[in-house]
Amino acid sequence: PGSSSSLNIRGFTSINGGSPLVLVDNVPMDIEDINPDDINTVTVLKDASASSIYGARAAFGVILITTKHGRRNQPVKFNYSLNLASTKPSTLPKKPSVLEFVKALKDFGTTSYWAGQDVNTWYDLVQKYNQDASKFPSSGIQAVNGIQYPLAQTDIYKSFMPGGFEQLHNLSFNGGSEKTNFRVSLGYTDQDGIMATKADNYKRYNFNAFLNTNLTSKLIASINVFYNNDTRNTPQNYGQLFYNAITYGPYAPTGFGKTADSTVLPYNTPNNILHTEPYIIDNSNNVRLYGKLEYNLFKGIKLNAEYTFSRNAFDRTNVTQTNSYINPLNFTFSPLNTISQYYRNTDATNYSAVNLYANYNTTIGSAHHISAVIGTNQEKSNQNGFNISRYGIISTTAPSINGSVGTINGGDNFNSFAVAGYFGRLNYDYKGRYLLEVTGRYDGSSRFPASDRFGFFPSFSAGWNIAQKNLQPAISLLKLRASYGEIGNQIVLFPSGAQNYYPYIPSSTPSNSTWVNSGTNILNVTVPAPPLVSANFTWERVQTSNLGLDFGVLNNKISGSFDIFERKTLGMLASGSELPTILGAAAPLQNIADLKVKGWEMNLTYKDQVKDFTYSLAFNLSNNQAYITRYNNKGGLLSIGGNGALTNYYEGQKIGDIWGFQTQGIFTEDDFVPGTLNGNLQGGVLKPGIAPYKGVPQNPGDIRFADLNGDSVIYIGNNTLSNTGDRKIIGNNNRRFQFGINGNVSYKNLDLSFFLIGVGKRDLWISNQVFFPYQNQFSGIFANQLDYWTRDNRNAYFPRYYANASGNTGTSEIVQTRFLSNGAYMRLKNVTIGYSLPATITNKLYKGSARIFFSGENLYSWDHLPAGLDPEASDLGSGGIYPFIKKYSFGATISF
Repeated sequence: PGSSSSLNIRGFTSINGGSPLVLVDNVPMDIEDINPDDINTVTVLKDASASSIYGARAAFGVILITTKHGRRNQPVKFNYSLNLASTKPSTLPKKPSVLEFVKALKDFGTTSYWAGQDVNTWYDLVQKYNQDASKFPSSGIQAVNGIQYPLAQTDIYKSFMPGGFEQLHNLSFNGGSEKTNFRVSLGYTDQDGIMATKADNYKRYNFNAFLNTNLTSKLIASINVFYNNDTRNTPQNYGQLFYNAITYGPYAPTGFGKTADSTVLPYNTPNNILHTEPYIIDNSNNVRLYGKLEYNLFKGIKLNAEYTFSRNAFDRTNVTQTNSYINPLNFTFSPLNTISQYYRNTDATNYSAVNLYANYNTTIGSAHHISAVIGTNQEKSNQNGFNISRYGIISTTAPSINGSVGTINGGDNFNSFAVAGYFGRLNYDYKGRYLLEVTGRYDGSSRFPASDRFGFFPSFSAGWNIAQKNLQPAISLLKLRASYGEIGNQIVLFPSGAQNYYPYIPSSTPSNSTWVNSGTNILNVTVPAPPLVSANFTWERVQTSNLGLDFGVLNNKISGSFDIFERKTLGMLASGSELPTILGAAAPLQNIADLKVKGWEMNLTYKDQVKDFTYSLAFNLSNNQAYITRYNNKGGLLSIGGNGALTNYYEGQKIGDIWGFQTQGIFTEDDFVPGTLNGNLQGGVLKPGIAPYKGVPQNPGDIRFADLNGDSVIYIGNNTLSNTGDRKIIGNNNRRFQFGINGNVSYKNLDLSFFLIGVGKRDLWISNQVFFPYQNQFSGIFANQLDYWTRDNRNAYFPRYYANASGNTGTSEIVQTRFLSNGAYMRLKNVTIGYSLPATITNKLYKGSARIFFSGENLYSWDHLPAGLDPEASDLGSGGIYPFIKKYSFGATISF
């Protein structure tokens, strides 16, 4: 059991980021392309000693997946599985009533809404509408002096994300003779997303065929053919849809309206856009061919040769139209796009890999067991693509490049990389009690300069089986183990987060200049100066030390493990020393930073059986923290962003720290000199000793910050460690104490399982429209934001807000302790109830087995965030994100 981010228990942190290497039958593969029905086992390698033999791309852990291959001397067996599911959002933001929305505007002092409505008139109309809606137009919109006043409650989210339906089908057959085994599988997935229409849809077809046979008594051959075809539909203006759903008030009409000339047009709401606009179509075709030869040269010596070729082809089509909509806020109308466009993008990646290695196994006497492997790994990848677009589509029903009449634009892209590795591993054990493993890998990467391309990365591990026969059955397992390993990280990122395949080559992208040539009257092509590149930089070195204990007692009814680890990332690539401003360029990447992660993890399982009743309960828990131990920031510059996070580093920094002010409370009238406040409780003079925020005239209801440095003014200082002003570290957004709980119960043919995940401690600074009300005059207001300061509600959670979000609205929402959110949560991830048909029934129908099950996913969450903000999400953004999906499914598996 474990959370979806369980690899984080090893603190896989680096300035340059990265993701685990996924190997399917020893071949790199995108985990999203794997048909779950083909999976046999999944193993996660977390420490460097275990994953180092996999080389250049294993710095962030390795996920080993083996697939089902069929067995020898087995008749052909067919398997069919079906899963039908209903889906809906797990959590969505909750809008207030129209009356609550308009009342909030009134309380904030807004007299005229930006869309033209007089707030007092609007408030009176809503009250009357709520008393008797029959006296108003059926549309729920009342016109007064040419201004439209929407009065009826609507639900944008219900029409925008009504839920969807999924179906998964898998058919496979396998078997084998004395010298051959095989398996063939077919899969079909159709996932209709939770958004309305087919603009949110995913379809996939899978084919997987495996054959293993003895060509001779010593030579075994395997071949695997994999094919995956998927089509993903995504709405245009994807982010804008969610932004509109958040921004639009609870009154926004969702259907159709009339313009001044009585033209009927849809309102510009997410649901109408989904129904009207074409959607983006992404199609992928992935083919992978894998072959392996195993030759038993002598007893204990086996030679292996593996070759993989894969081609991943991608095609995107995007059609933009000029459909017009009515703005549901101010009731003006305009086209969503001013010009139509046809866009096409194609991309393909060819990847090949060769593994050549030899295995050696021997036993000396009856006590000494030795095994070894030595070999080489070579990988190469080439990607290229191009895009073309043209404005002015003639026919929207059959759009194309040739079917358009406007300007043509296009471009291309390419990248390639190669890695080469030479590896060896030696294992020794004495009577299964004393264990030793030594691994070495010499890796090279094309991403580094030729003089710094290769690196050697060793690892060691040892184990001691302490448990003796005379300790059983009380203690059935007691093993102490320790390991140390190094792995190289070759990933280098651009500031945008994209991978940089040629970081040692100065590069520049030509573009049109911003000035017109006076002679030709055209824009000249200009080539900007490339960024600076260091003459020598090389691998980041990831060093992991681990000490662990495995135990099992009472015949392994209770078993578990405990590990403590330290992971160092040395020579991380980051911008070097600051250069003189007159140079006009940023410092190049250099191996100048070190990072250390310290953590621990534990696993505990209890299982037992009483006659026909079996049960088990498993629990895991992990924790880690990361620190910068070396970074060239002698001036102690902090560069704190608007979210309280640092955009650079300093020695001693804990990764994930949040910098902000300590909230002392909310200013009251007693904080001001008597008689200085006007009738609106503004313009007052603070009493001596009460510090205001620098340059901000404070009022009752505003947030009051603590004067930590005692200079009688609240400010940020100069953004250095020596002068942080009144800011301090107020929290940390690292996920700590991650846990998982997994339970299974079965009685005869009936079974039940459940799975929970969670985070025990995490701080979050959330500054979006779903958390804070009325961040600007165009922002929405939500049901969780109605506890704001007024004269009649002086003990409110939120501070005072001002007309059109002006005044001190922004100052009161600066990063601070009062509004720091608790990101801890626990989620019921899955519950499954299954029933296996008795053999007495299936044998009458056919010779085989059958099972039916009902399952629920993401059923409930215990958290501390407002509705619509999911603590499991990696980025809450503006508050408008595709929500986690709550799913109810029925399934069946049949074997015959």
